[in-house]
Amino acid sequence: MRYAVRRVSPLSALLYGLLLGLVAWLLPGALLGWLARAAVGQLQAWLAALNFVLPIPLTEGIRIDLVPLLQLSETQAQLGALAGRGPSLAIVVALATAAAGMLLTGVTAMLSAVVYNLLARSFGGVEVTLDALDAPPAPRPAQPTAVPRPAPPTAIPAVPPPTANPPRPARPVPHAWLVPVGGGERLPLSDGTTRIGSAADNDIVLAGLSPQHAEIRRESGRYLIYDLGSRRTGVNDAQVAAVHMLKDGFRVQLGQGEFLVQIVVE
Repeated sequence: MRYAVRRVSPLSALLYGLLLGLVAWLLPGALLGWLARAAVGQLQAWLAALNFVLPIPLTEGIRIDLVPLLQLSETQAQLGALAGRGPSLAIVVALATAAAGMLLTGVTAMLSAVVYNLLARSFGGVEVTLDALDAPPAPRPAQPTAVPRPAPPTAIPAVPPPTANPPRPARPVPHAWLVPVGGGERLPLSDGTTRIGSAADNDIVLAGLSPQHAEIRRESGRYLIYDLGSRRTGVNDAQVAAVHMLKDGFRVQLGQGEFLVQIVVE
């Protein structure tokens, strides 16, 4: 079965991006924290090496400290304070890096979903193929049988002339319904597409829903419910992100209303 992904939820993309960014940036953040701690130690050792003794004959020499001369005393004190908090410094840098990477990945995923939705309106979205795991096995090819001999021609009975107003064929009886929980008139589902919403041009009009809330389609003998961006469609207490298959006895949530799916198996 082939379907078209016409909309991706930006909020879901943001949440997935935040989770992915947290996992992806933990190791780089820990590496940067270790590098920051090592850099502080190297700078502190380099400043300490600026204190040396200038040898002079017959004397102990002259001690020269370049740190005060270069006005690096305050910097040396700050490096000493940071070096004393080595583990804390590494943890802070790691967490800050992971948080920045997580936020960047989440915002990028959300913007990508918004751009995809804009393009999908013009080009119809990306087509995907789904394999039905619970589909019935394909029938085996029939064994060839002997071709029967044609029967001798028989007389063709006379056909009565057509009447002026031939009887119209009976409308097909729907095979599925939505039955309101708590009682009420059951709502029939067509063999094609049943549109649900608060607008008057829908097949099933329910107050309190979006104008075009959802669609229930019969495809390959199965009933599938599509959420049309309302984010208030659920099946068995699980929100429908895009499409969900319906079976007999399933509970469908449409806004504040709840319905039971009733499907007649032929």
